[in-house]
Amino acid sequence: MLKSLIKPQYFSHLQPRYFSTTVRLGQFKDWKSLSKKDKQEFITNYVELFQKKHPCSKGNVMNKNLSEGMHEYDDTPYVFGIIYNEIRSIALGEPNDNEDGEGVLSDREFSSLLYK
Repeated sequence: MLKSLIKPQYFSHLQPRYFSTTVRLGQFKDWKSLSKKDKQEFITNYVELFQKKHPCSKGNVMNKNLSEGMHEYDDTPYVFGIIYNEIRSIALGEPNDNEDGEGVLSDREFSSLLYK
């Protein structure tokens, strides 16, 4: 009965749509799913890359002070988790705090530090 109510000529101009899904959300692990070893490795690599990219930045002193002793105290400063998740959101095209992915963290080299 429903078929008789819908006349085919009304729908003849419609083109079929094809949708594709992506697995972008699962492309990179988020901070809380990383092991402590992976977190410490990210922090070390991030501090080195940040210093290489921005040698005159005052952020280098802060990064070094925060990361110092993390192996000794078996710790991973959570501020680097915030940085990691922001780099991840930029890489996925959904930055939280950087408008249009602008800023220091939008450099593509930082996204190479992310874990899949």
